[in-house]
Amino acid sequence: MKKVKSELPINYITIKATKSRINKGLLAIPVSLIDLFPENTNKIFLVNDDGQIERKKFTAYNSSSRECRIGGLRTFYENQGIVDGEELVIQLLDSDKFRILPERLFQHILRSKRADFEQSISEDEIDKSLNDISLFVNLTHTQILKNEFIFRSKQEIKKRKFVEKNKTKVRESVPCSIRKILLELYSGKCQVTNFTFLTESHKPYFDIHHIDPEKGNHFKNLLVVSPNTHAQFTHCTLEQNFDKEGWLRKVKFNNNEFKVFQIVDRLNIDFEKEVHF
Repeated sequence: MKKVKSELPINYITIKATKSRINKGLLAIPVSLIDLFPENTNKIFLVNDDGQIERKKFTAYNSSSRECRIGGLRTFYENQGIVDGEELVIQLLDSDKFRILPERLFQHILRSKRADFEQSISEDEIDKSLNDISLFVNLTHTQILKNEFIFRSKQEIKKRKFVEKNKTKVRESVPCSIRKILLELYSGKCQVTNFTFLTESHKPYFDIHHIDPEKGNHFKNLLVVSPNTHAQFTHCTLEQNFDKEGWLRKVKFNNNEFKVFQIVDRLNIDFEKEVHF
């Protein structure tokens, strides 16, 4: 087994298929993964592309063959065009329920679902796309949002775009997906003063401040702030102190210094893919 950097904001596991097993319609489970599988049962359940559950023959490691393997995959291999050396993503959904997908298909589906999330323009759309991702990767909404924050924080900060409204150019607003992530991580509390209040709908009120108005919606360039703090950023004599990674750490309003809380300090995660042979 080896670990490599994941291209997506998730940790996941793959198994390399071999020609001999493909020809027999089998998937051999490496010893490094046997703890994920039942010890004695002769069957497990696989969720197919259509979400249907199929019963498959299963041989546990403690059998006479001394090999943990899943049978009855010949049709799956043929339909998916699996070739020697191709990586298959394996997901544990329940104690005896699994999903197996070619990595190329897994990545395509997840990228598509993330695109839906990023392009959502309402809370209902956000919640629906989050739920779609959650069901697919078997993670909670909170963990998905944390992963998105970490993943996007490592990307390059780009210039803020302009959009045309009534033939007048205005700077782009913060997308719903980013507001959702920041709300989840900061609970609407100001990163400078820790203050918030509930609206009539019982949701925390907060503004999102662009530290550099010319730069885009990157988490290093965004702060969750109260309306009062937002006004101070706009109107006070301002000094800002950044760390070497580009995160704002301290701010002075008219010589009154405040520390800036950054949730990234509690989310030091690198996404990895485990490749098993």
